[in-house]
Amino acid sequence: MSTPVEWREPAPLRAWGSAELWVAVAALAVIFVSVLWQVISRYVPALNWPGVSELASYSLIVLTFVMVGYLIGNNGHIMIQIVDYLAKGVAFTIVKALSAAFTAIICAMLAWEAYHLILMYPDRQTAALGVPLWILYAVPLAGFISGAVRATVRIFVAHRPDAHFDAAEAR
Repeated sequence: MSTPVEWREPAPLRAWGSAELWVAVAALAVIFVSVLWQVISRYVPALNWPGVSELASYSLIVLTFVMVGYLIGNNGHIMIQIVDYLAKGVAFTIVKALSAAFTAIICAMLAWEAYHLILMYPDRQTAALGVPLWILYAVPLAGFISGAVRATVRIFVAHRPDAHFDAAEAR
């Protein structure tokens, strides 16, 4: 009996994951520059700009939610691995499939809530930058839709071994 090969996401999901990583890297760079700007502006008052704090805060929100789908798809999300050591064979496959199903359901419900937040506040804007709130709510919507899709895919490949996730080697 041959051992099954470790599963990789299909090419469209890997391309989507690459886009998510690029957005996350850009958000991280914006956070770095914004915090640096805030530190420098304490010593150079002429550089003081109220929007920089808001920019850093919203970039952290983007970073958090844009990575939801990527981490679910690459087995990089937070998990309790004790079940991995206790369940073997078919039981382990069932646990993985159920876990992916619950993750998909939760992501779909959170996406639904993000969608309703977009509908609820179509005209409101952020205080300093004037960014429409619906744009900020669209980021969690996209992240949770991505997570729901990836978790749904993982239900059907639960019988295959997962690729090892190493955050330092983000693929």
